[in-house]
Amino acid sequence: MGLHPRAISAAMLMVLDLLQRNYRVCLSTHSPHVLDVVWALQQFRKSQAGEQFVRALFDLPSNAEAKKLAEAALDSAKELKVYYFEKETGTVRDISNLDPASEHPFEAGWGGLTESTGHTGNLVAQAVANCQTLS
Repeated sequence: MGLHPRAISAAMLMVLDLLQRNYRVCLSTHSPHVLDVVWALQQFRKSQAGEQFVRALFDLPSNAEAKKLAEAALDSAKELKVYYFEKETGTVRDISNLDPASEHPFEAGWGGLTESTGHTGNLVAQAVANCQTLS
């Protein structure tokens, strides 16, 4: 089943702390929540959002230590890379942009991690629409 999203967020905070201390970190995961966090941090960096958005993402207080960690998470000198490993071909693809509008399905679907959720949502929408039509 995996970890609860709050536990994943706690683990991601530890990763951010390691990055702040200039460690290099490599994660292997099937968690869309991890990718959500990476994507959010990338978007915060691109839009030059303030550290308060990082603190809000992790529900951190407004103290000096939390602000320092959040500011370090926005440091564009710290690369955030995401790779997709294609089992069938043995190909490794850089999907670091995590662009949902990408022409490459492995990037748009974040390596297949969003496909299940999207499929489930589509089926529920169809079922609800079908029930409303029958009523």
